[in-house]
Amino acid sequence: MDEDKFALVEKILKDLDNVMSKNAELCAFDIVPVECNFQNKSPVLHLENCLGLESWCVKHVYMYCYSELMDKYFTKPKRKIAKPSSMNSERLSRLLNVTILINPDITSLWNKRREMVMKSLLEKSRELQFTKLVLSRKPKCNDAFGYRRWIIEAILKDDAVQSNYIENIINDDLQICEIASDKSPNNYHSWNHRMWILKTLKNIRKQFDLNFIHIKEYGFSERWSSKHVSDFSCFHYRQFCIQNIFTIKDDSWRSFENTVDVNLRKTFIGVLAKNFSNDVMGQPSEEKLLTYSDDNIINLILGYSAKNCNCPQNNTHEFRKLVILFHELVLNNELLRFYKFHETLWYHRRFIVHEVIAIIYDHFDLIRQNGALVKNVCRKCNREEVRQKQVKIVRYDSNRIYSSLLFNVLLTHEKKFVEERRSDSDNYADRHEKYLKFVEGLNTMM
Repeated sequence: MDEDKFALVEKILKDLDNVMSKNAELCAFDIVPVECNFQNKSPVLHLENCLGLESWCVKHVYMYCYSELMDKYFTKPKRKIAKPSSMNSERLSRLLNVTILINPDITSLWNKRREMVMKSLLEKSRELQFTKLVLSRKPKCNDAFGYRRWIIEAILKDDAVQSNYIENIINDDLQICEIASDKSPNNYHSWNHRMWILKTLKNIRKQFDLNFIHIKEYGFSERWSSKHVSDFSCFHYRQFCIQNIFTIKDDSWRSFENTVDVNLRKTFIGVLAKNFSNDVMGQPSEEKLLTYSDDNIINLILGYSAKNCNCPQNNTHEFRKLVILFHELVLNNELLRFYKFHETLWYHRRFIVHEVIAIIYDHFDLIRQNGALVKNVCRKCNREEVRQKQVKIVRYDSNRIYSSLLFNVLLTHEKKFVEERRSDSDNYADRHEKYLKFVEGLNTMM
């Protein structure tokens, strides 16, 4: 009886291997629920570019392959193990394929594949295809994402690889991440892999237009986060994209503005005009503010920069950061009004407010450390002063921050929004107010 069972398992292994070796376009694998083999045919299912295995045989196939792998190819006390070689590579590869497809959360099996790749017993391109199959069934498999990163790093080290091939790999990975994130909510593994891809591209920037990629990913993250308002992993990636947009060059800024559906400058100025204090006379109207240059608006809302530094002050770059963040703040307002009581949206709002306050502090050459504001020292111009202990700011420095128009606009806007959401019985509004008071240190102003 056992011999018949083993013969059946070997037939299944052979059928799976034939499908995987003949079809290089396989894109999905899954286990199909079937209680028993009524029709007396192979449980290996192959339709178009999809591979399946009937569930009634999974236990027998897995235990057979796993037992042979552990007995022959993994270290055991007082027993010789068979190392991967050209003599046994086909058999080992067949066992690993089936075992990992059924249960991909065994790191030792992935390490054995790494060993085979380093000995040129497995092709890197085929391994990328294999990890795609694994992730189609287990989209949260961190070992598969880690192995994929290892393979890509090995490919990038090869100087003979053509740029078109690398571009295809990058596009394929972005698509895999999107599918994995769609299949499994809060999939930090897929979003972190997507972040790793963009960070890796910085090392090969000669072949890719990073500004174009950052703009494209910013638009993608906005569309995705608007449809998945409870998935903080995508908002974490959204924050990463915002930081990348801060770094785009001047010649790409116009392209970025064209990809956004709204007028960023007009949105920012609209928020400023609506939240100007009524106590201050002579504030310019929204129409007049639209005629101001970037420098004039920064000088109006922040005033004189107190940096004791030879580095040039880039008001345009500062203005663009604020434009992006206030656009994000307005989007967050709309999402919180439409999707009520979503904690993720409030956490994302904390990031926005924190970034705006950080820009204000940086403008006045200050930085928050251990809950206290201290003078910041430019590491480029004042290298000797970096070693000195940073002193706390005096009251004059803090008064300039708290009296700046931008700080008061932000504070007024947050107060109004907290009251609006509180009136709608949103308990997270109280938590946001406490965050502003006790984390951002605005308890004396709220």
